Amino acid sequence: MKELNLQVFAEATLPENTITPDMNWETEAFINTAPGETTAVWASMSAFTKNMAQALNEVLYQATYWKDKGWGSTEVTGAQMTLTLTGDVKTGDSACDYIMGDDVLYGIGNARKTHLKLTKGDKTIIWPVTLANITPAYGDSGTVNALTVTIHGNGKPSIGTVTA
Repeated sequence: MKELNLQVFAEATLPENTITPDMNWETEAFINTAPGETTAVWASMSAFTKNMAQALNEVLYQATYWKDKGWGSTEVTGAQMTLTLTGDVKTGDSACDYIMGDDVLYGIGNARKTHLKLTKGDKTIIWPVTLANITPAYGDSGTVNALTVTIHGNGKPSIGTVTA
């Protein structure tokens, strides 16, 4: 009788795990609650934020050249970042209190200008911004007070890395 090594057949080849996609919570947004000062006072917006959507609102130049026989080309010639945050009003949270404060909520012009900082890992983006469309939802008496704010970038951001 022939002897077989069954251990060779007992264990299958280990399959590779899939690559984990980026998690939204890995990006954190901070707002400067002291925009008139020389040093920023950063307050995290993560405690009240449930959804964050960014758009670059690109400016496009489109042209059709003779050599392309009617097929067009596009150049991105400009952009403005907007970041829309939705969440819940949380009185006592410094970022939420800043946005919902009378000076900002009912203010115009410079009252709505501050800075936004986005961080993910060691990458940091800091933007001069204008807060727009600040909308406390109120609504049904049995629900929480929702909040939406659209943050508009003013000019080019500063992009860098944090070193430990």
